[in-house]
Amino acid sequence: MSAFFQLEDGRLRALEAAIASGIPLDVLEKGFDYYRREKVLSVQAMEGFSVYGVVKGTAIYAVTLDSDDFAFSTCTCPVRGSCKHMAAVFYAYYASIGESPDELHNRMLNGLAPEPGAAERPAADPSSLEHAPDRWLGDMEARHGETWRQCRHSLHPLQSVLTAIKAASKLWNEGLRRLHWMHGIVFVLEQAERAYGHTDSYSRYYYEMAFARMTEPWINQYQELAAELDPAALTPEERAAVNGLLAFFHARDMDREQQLHRWETLYFALWSRLIGDAGWAAKEEALLRAELDRTKEERGLFFVPMALAFLAFADERDDDAMALLGKTAFNRTALLASDCALQRLEERNWPKLEAWMGYLYGGLSVDRKSKAFGPFLTMCRLADRQQPDNPSWQGHLVSFLPYSYSALTEHWLDQRQYEKWADLQLLFGIEPDEIDVQLVREIGKAAPRVLYPLYHQAIDGAIRSRNRQGYRQAVKLMKRLEKLYKAEQQGEAWSRFVDGIVRKHQRLRALQEELWRGKIVT
Repeated sequence: MSAFFQLEDGRLRALEAAIASGIPLDVLEKGFDYYRREKVLSVQAMEGFSVYGVVKGTAIYAVTLDSDDFAFSTCTCPVRGSCKHMAAVFYAYYASIGESPDELHNRMLNGLAPEPGAAERPAADPSSLEHAPDRWLGDMEARHGETWRQCRHSLHPLQSVLTAIKAASKLWNEGLRRLHWMHGIVFVLEQAERAYGHTDSYSRYYYEMAFARMTEPWINQYQELAAELDPAALTPEERAAVNGLLAFFHARDMDREQQLHRWETLYFALWSRLIGDAGWAAKEEALLRAELDRTKEERGLFFVPMALAFLAFADERDDDAMALLGKTAFNRTALLASDCALQRLEERNWPKLEAWMGYLYGGLSVDRKSKAFGPFLTMCRLADRQQPDNPSWQGHLVSFLPYSYSALTEHWLDQRQYEKWADLQLLFGIEPDEIDVQLVREIGKAAPRVLYPLYHQAIDGAIRSRNRQGYRQAVKLMKRLEKLYKAEQQGEAWSRFVDGIVRKHQRLRALQEELWRGKIVT
């Protein structure tokens, strides 16, 4: 095999990236197997922009690989689109120019970016980057900036990128290493955003779920690393690295729709440690206010007001914080408001908590689908336990019925407020058979009388069905109710109840028969 021409480094890397992103991994494996078994009869570069090869499969196939646009590559085999013969020819071409097909195959299987040409992009010495935080993200982009194209159905190629980034700084000073890793995580998360942004709109929900599961551990590690920062102990180089992260957040479009991640949470994870540095906070607030003044006419923006609200909240200016959040779309900033309310709840600062809960209540009254709805109900329950003399908390829960039914049911059970719990079940027409058996037993022991109305309502409903099956169900419920009455030594009340049923429905002969068969009457 020989190559009369040779692809330029740029074309070779572009072709490698296209093959890695355009040919499934199992097909690459088959192609590599064909190459190793010497199924490629000839290969050569033609006119410096394409590779031509001949492969022996079940027949003899001609392959052309187009480095300008891989979509125009062809193979004469019956398979439509990319095939193992294309992969085999590329491996063979790689061998023909003195490169290692084994290393190439390993790169493509593990999602590593194509190797740069030595003259065009020399490998940087990791030690030279240790004291140059301003070059970190640029170096990552130069080395791995196209890896997102390989994330066809999975983000696994980015895991290799993150591993390589971490390995580059493993011998650095601990503080700089931590910050370099944080840069690496935001870099691969941005790569994931690019991959997500290029997914098919019809399959976007699937990709969102799959990609988010993959990036969740990276986000958690970023937050852990951020929590270890001590602003007072940072060296000048470490402060420069932190400024680099802040510049990254300010430079990217944080307000973009259809994002895979909540980028503001990464920003706030960093600022939760920096907020104690008055100089840093004042500088950030001045920068954000200038940005707010510049974009005040633009609609739909939320990050800058949200960031300013965070700084105002940290400075105990809760009213200012709520006013800033009020300028944004509620569903974009409601989770920050929830976090603020939760902190005031933990501090037991009741006046400020009521203000935040009032803000959330107003927004949720319009948008109950907000992700803040669950946290809001939980905080109402926690506040009611800690401040039971304040009716606002249960009032909020009740006002959101039926959406708050589950939360209110659990809350009243936890508080042993069985009468309120029973009234709620009556309101929603819940029958005893629809309630957990163990729960019915527990309430039957603790407060049996609250169950009476539930059984009465269910018995009346069963009788109204006007059929034999409904009558049998009514008798079954009456036998359970009888045990509750007699456990409370209410035999006389039970007899009056039965007599009332018999008189009221004396014309329902089938019901009378079922009452007699069930020994309710004798």
